[in-house]
Amino acid sequence: MSQPFVSSQFLNSASVGNGLYGSRLQSNLKSQMIDGQNLYKTIVVGFDTRFKAADNTTKNYLGFGTQLISDQVMNGVMQTNLLTMNLAYHIYLDDYLYKNIALGLGSGFTQTTLDRTKLRFADQYDYRAILTNSISMENILPYPTSFSANASALYTKHDQKSFFQTGASAFFLDKPNMTYSLVNTAPENKYRLFVSTELPVMGDYFIALHGNYLYQKSSNQLNVGAFVGVPAGNDEDDVKRIYFGCFYRANEAIVPSVSIISNKYIFGLSYDIYNNNKTSSTIKVSSFELSLSASMGRKKTNLFRTLFD
Repeated sequence: MSQPFVSSQFLNSASVGNGLYGSRLQSNLKSQMIDGQNLYKTIVVGFDTRFKAADNTTKNYLGFGTQLISDQVMNGVMQTNLLTMNLAYHIYLDDYLYKNIALGLGSGFTQTTLDRTKLRFADQYDYRAILTNSISMENILPYPTSFSANASALYTKHDQKSFFQTGASAFFLDKPNMTYSLVNTAPENKYRLFVSTELPVMGDYFIALHGNYLYQKSSNQLNVGAFVGVPAGNDEDDVKRIYFGCFYRANEAIVPSVSIISNKYIFGLSYDIYNNNKTSSTIKVSSFELSLSASMGRKKTNLFRTLFD
């Protein structure tokens, strides 16, 4: 994802229930193109809320969230859907309710579908061969599934003027076995660290920084970047800002981005400019990503409205 900070559960399951308002809906749509053809699409939709939020009788509360991630390859030839359920317990560390830590646990269900009717590899593979009783080496499961789990920790400092958040996650993934073969890809563990912060500079202007690092067996990934926030008609009841920024995904792409805060909504647009020298291939790869976050319900307190909330 080019804007992972918009979908908080994508980074850290302990973030559920940590929004400025009672509930929030977050979504990303990433479309990847190869030589102008839209062959890959990723959709992320998440919802989270909190129960028994901090009031006069308690400082601690429970957050709950669910998230759907759908990866679609070659216009639906193969599609992998991951549905996760996450719980997090939040503990405030001060009387002003500015600082809190959260511990999260989650589980996921993954299903992969393969539309064999769209597969054509000349005489090497043709699904129609089965229908005509011709010889076939068919060895594909119709709906392979698997389960996964995650654990995470999160620290947040959010007051009336600034925002800081850092967290760590561990994901235990078991990929669906696509064939009838008993030999399957071994389960994979992934670990992620991230930091986000937003601070005022020069009066009504803001600077927002984000970085996340993913460690996995196959390959590691580092994503860092910054935004400059410009006011666009703020008043006491309606916050409006435009953020101009750029991210760098190490050894892969530069990602210019624009985001807009309008009261309870956050809109984002980014475009990946890939490093064509990464491989010797002359294929041109590009992608764009749209994001939307909508907050709902009662506002916690008069805290700073940030791009990362």
